[in-house]
Amino acid sequence: MPHPSHSLSRQLGNFVAQTRFESLSRSTVEAVTLRILDLLAASSSGLNAGNHLPLLQLLTSDGQAVVWGTNTRRSLRDAVTINSAVAHSTYVEDGSRYTGGHPSSAIIPAALSLAVERNVSGKALIVAIAVGYEIFLRLGHAIYPSTVIRGFQSTAILAAPATAAATSALLELSGAQTADAISIACSQGAGLKEALHCANSQPLQVGRSSEGGLLAALYAAQGATGAPRIVENGFLKAFAENADLSAIRSDLGNKWNTTETYLKQYGGCRGNHAAIDVVTETLRLNRIEPSSIKRIDIRVDTVTFAAAIEPPSNAEQAQFSIAFSVAVKIIEGDVLPERFRNDVLSAPAISRLMKRIHVAADTELDNNYPRYRPAVATITACDGNVFTHRLDFAKGEPESPLSSAEIACKFERLALPVFGTSASRISEAVSALESANTLTHLNQLLAVA
Repeated sequence: MPHPSHSLSRQLGNFVAQTRFESLSRSTVEAVTLRILDLLAASSSGLNAGNHLPLLQLLTSDGQAVVWGTNTRRSLRDAVTINSAVAHSTYVEDGSRYTGGHPSSAIIPAALSLAVERNVSGKALIVAIAVGYEIFLRLGHAIYPSTVIRGFQSTAILAAPATAAATSALLELSGAQTADAISIACSQGAGLKEALHCANSQPLQVGRSSEGGLLAALYAAQGATGAPRIVENGFLKAFAENADLSAIRSDLGNKWNTTETYLKQYGGCRGNHAAIDVVTETLRLNRIEPSSIKRIDIRVDTVTFAAAIEPPSNAEQAQFSIAFSVAVKIIEGDVLPERFRNDVLSAPAISRLMKRIHVAADTELDNNYPRYRPAVATITACDGNVFTHRLDFAKGEPESPLSSAEIACKFERLALPVFGTSASRISEAVSALESANTLTHLNQLLAVA
């Protein structure tokens, strides 16, 4: 039997325990900082929608951890569950087309809340999030897209081991203890792709998996041990056919993958976004007015099409509707999370345009997926002219990134209704994390009186 020190969990545990701030590239530090702000924007979007209210009624344990955007405090574990679920609830956080998952809502709520409790520095938080991302993305690369084909939701499956890694770093666990935390967490994450069809409850599986990763790290800190080879003999076998082990091990500690994640400028499922961009670009390039559109045909890859709900019957399903998202962009000019409402879905102008939008899968677009995630739009004008355009990437991917200024604007737009004048101060505090000795100031700003 191979020695436990050769196991994947031990290799990952050693990597986490040995990483220091000086190990991170400047691009990784900047990417982590930007994703913290983006995650708080996503959280604000969920708060604006009131998605925190049912969870506050259910999870009531006393404690000092802040439920962001409220004057409420809960136990650490309950606050992590709520903050994670709410941040994921409007699907506007970052993600990775190579994993099908959203690492920020899985990792950052637990890392930030524990960092406050532990009274650590901003640099320590950045390191914890960076290693958490690395575990999330490397395991995700190994199992995607097989895990989705099997019916699992990547974010929830990956949240537990990734959060265990991030929180182990904050707890300053040894390599062996961190390996135990990751091993314990491998059975603490659960989530099904089908749950996405009910968007008001689906985010709870991400919140619970994030809390499970935190629990695994705290348990390991008490001396609990995990099965040494559970990653290769359990996790990977359960969630994928022929998992790619090289994706986990390759250049570990030298290559950092945080910058591979995309950032969103629109709400709703990421699969909608390339379609929105390609239609918008086709209209712009050919100077087509909305009133001149006779028909829009959109083709996407089969994985993206499998997640689409066409036509949607309510606002929750509209988050997964390409036709709705495209129609809203044409008529309203943006696709922010606040647009995903029943009254918008039933608006006559939206309904009429959606009937002219036809979405289909094209197996030719599966070539090189997920390296490319393209969309093709063919717009037929009322005068009979036909215009076709293709985009390989939605805006916000590493190949076409959103700027720091654009993410700051996104945060201000979504956070202002929640935090008021404190929104700009939160943005400033996040930007200054690298020099912060503690996170007390940021934590105070996130607690709304």
